[in-house]
Amino acid sequence: MGAILNGLAAYGTILPYAGTFLNFVSYAAGAVRLSALSHFRTIWVATHDSIGLGEDGPTHQPIETLAHFRALPNCMVWRPADGNETSAAYHVALTSKNTPSIVALSRQNLPQLEGCTIEKASKGAYVLQEVEGANITLISTGSEVSICIDAAKELAEKHGLKARLVSIPCWEVFDTQSKEYRLSVLPDGVPVLSVEVMSTMGWERYSHEQFGLNRFGASGAYKDVYKKFEFTPEGIAKRAVATVNFWKDVPNIRSPLNRAFQQLI
Repeated sequence: MGAILNGLAAYGTILPYAGTFLNFVSYAAGAVRLSALSHFRTIWVATHDSIGLGEDGPTHQPIETLAHFRALPNCMVWRPADGNETSAAYHVALTSKNTPSIVALSRQNLPQLEGCTIEKASKGAYVLQEVEGANITLISTGSEVSICIDAAKELAEKHGLKARLVSIPCWEVFDTQSKEYRLSVLPDGVPVLSVEVMSTMGWERYSHEQFGLNRFGASGAYKDVYKKFEFTPEGIAKRAVATVNFWKDVPNIRSPLNRAFQQLI
């Protein structure tokens, strides 16, 4: 299937796309790499993107897949959190004529996010909820963004902590934005906790602490699986409190984006 996409893209006049579970895009890794290397605009609509797949179990639940393809040059990996972010993913995929895209979509229903727009999401990352005097920034993707919204409420009501919320549907697009914009999304002075039900590999680029899944998933109803691994408002809040406590005595916390080598890129 991936080879056919590349053939169609190479021939021209056709904009090819394919659909499969995200985990199975790994089977087409060689073809996706060729798309990126050859600057072919292919689009993978990759559904069932997490342990939210549930009863099919670890064989069908992608853990390492996003880390793999995020490491691939000239490949956009999108993990939208709602309809507007999905529209942004398609818009950028269609207008980026020399770059393949993987659009990782949730199996479970997700709410529309207040404060999300196609314009904001098209920048790869944006501030979903800003608060004055924030104690922590929660940064997330896909189905975990709405859980982080509830975690922020948990932090405020039970722990007296204020949380900024950031959605980052596409790392690769966010990395192309100006330094000023990127630092407005992830500024100095506040610790950042990333939340994604995937491998935490790579998240140190954007966050001080990472909450992810560095093991295989489990088989069960998706809500039970999320609860098992503590991807719940309470589980995220618990890790946010630990992050705040760890960093509270560190003066002048610098954004992970502020690195010497990054200034040379």
